[in-house]
Amino acid sequence: MYDSPFDVIKNQYTIDELNDIVEHGCASGCASNHIYYADTVSFFDEHEHAICDYIRDAIGSEFLTETFDNNEGNLTGYKNDIVWTFIELYAMELIDNIDNEELESSEELLTV
Repeated sequence: MYDSPFDVIKNQYTIDELNDIVEHGCASGCASNHIYYADTVSFFDEHEHAICDYIRDAIGSEFLTETFDNNEGNLTGYKNDIVWTFIELYAMELIDNIDNEELESSEELLTV
């Protein structure tokens, strides 16, 4: 069975870990399953299209080009940076959704 990159992140990180990722970024080491190049490159290779589509939709295709340029053509560095960006963006989305659900729940309690 194929897990999407979204399922992988949701299943591999707790809410507290996602919060740490949002607050400190993957470069801090808090994305413990995606620290090493071997981890990030294989994740990128397995989910390249979904990862790039998500980033393109979230922050624009220019980011992908700029990241490649910033890595001076180093494909390993590029894949690592793109995976970390994907994880950070998706962690923000998940945390925002959790916060919105909690807000809606508390608002429902106030109106009951």
